[in-house]
Amino acid sequence: MASKYWFARHIRRNYMGHDRYRKGAMPISWEGNAVIAGFIAALVIGGLIMLLMAVYTTLFPLGIALFVVLAVAGAGTFIWAVATRSDPDKSIADYKAERQRARSSGS
Repeated sequence: MASKYWFARHIRRNYMGHDRYRKGAMPISWEGNAVIAGFIAALVIGGLIMLLMAVYTTLFPLGIALFVVLAVAGAGTFIWAVATRSDPDKSIADYKAERQRARSSGS
């Protein structure tokens, strides 16, 4: 699937207008999955650095600062990707239906 979009938004069924959009997005390509994995990796690595600095050194405030920097960088990248690479027209249900039609017609 060669798409310029990485994420698709949830849209509630039987709702009309702006209220039908949920607060969330799902990845629809490997790039979207990579952004999510990068965010999780930044949090885990930052947490490990903070833990190791608390246990083995006296520089615990530096560990906290490094964790905050990594968390903000990961969250900023994730928010940027969702804001700029989300499909404004189609929902995740539309993409799932397209994949199902492609699988059934390809068999």
